[in-house]
Amino acid sequence: MRLVGFAYTCVLVLTLTAFRLHVEVAAPSAVVSAAAVAPDAADAVGGQLLAEAASSSLQGDPPVEPVLVEAAQSEAPAVLSAPPARERRNRRRRPNRYPGPIPTPADWTPPEGPVRIALQAGHWRADEAPSELSGLRDNGTRWKETAEWEVNLEIVRRTGAILEGMGYQVDILPAVVPPSYRAHLFIAVHADGSNDPSASGYRVASPSRDATGRAAQVAALLDRSYGEATGIKRLPTTTRRMRNYYAFNYRRYEHALHPMTIAIILETGFLTSLSDRQVLVDDPERAARGIVAAVTAFSVTPPPRVLGDE
Repeated sequence: MRLVGFAYTCVLVLTLTAFRLHVEVAAPSAVVSAAAVAPDAADAVGGQLLAEAASSSLQGDPPVEPVLVEAAQSEAPAVLSAPPARERRNRRRRPNRYPGPIPTPADWTPPEGPVRIALQAGHWRADEAPSELSGLRDNGTRWKETAEWEVNLEIVRRTGAILEGMGYQVDILPAVVPPSYRAHLFIAVHADGSNDPSASGYRVASPSRDATGRAAQVAALLDRSYGEATGIKRLPTTTRRMRNYYAFNYRRYEHALHPMTIAIILETGFLTSLSDRQVLVDDPERAARGIVAAVTAFSVTPPPRVLGDE
């Protein structure tokens, strides 16, 4: 009986000793793990909490580190989550290229100096376009060996010669306009093209956003005078690309007109149409006269010599 009692006592002592050793080894390991997984949370709580945790663990109390781990895990999604959709859209938006507030029609005043008319030959020297307008390069329609820009430039030169003879200041511009270019009136001259040889007609458009409030007036004048001078059929619709022509878009492009420049775009006809080519290629003087008639009829750009006679 004494041997049994002595053996029982030895087993009990060994069991208690093993239990204490297990607690002393395991407790420090839990503290290190919590600090490694959630260092920010451990720093926020402070060294005092970690010391208390170690002390309580050594005494056999439940460790507090799992609370720190749970806090770090619950905070992680908030830190790593994607920004709101509105913020992502704002990041993708291009910055406004025009410095300062956008003027309104009430702010419009004519440029200083003589009446200046800008005539743009569409696609002329487009290969010189900067990177922001790289889509202009190698663009435009053609008929056989005749490129669109050649037809546009011939019409523009004839129009400019007539206007200069009347006393206007005329700028003939290539595809890329100078940044914030200012004139009394800007007319972009283009030609359409189609795989359908029966497609025919001209069209005129003003900017979808016209800060001057006057472009629609001159567009209506050109819509009428060009048809009368050329006999080409008028198309009743305009395209989105015409209304949002890059030269009008001073918000997006550096090489765009000043918002106070009155501007319109003319598609003179279809270069791929036999009937339209009889004017555009064979008799461009008629197209030029149609443009000149609209310029002289526009209230902002009457003939300078008439103004001088008054």
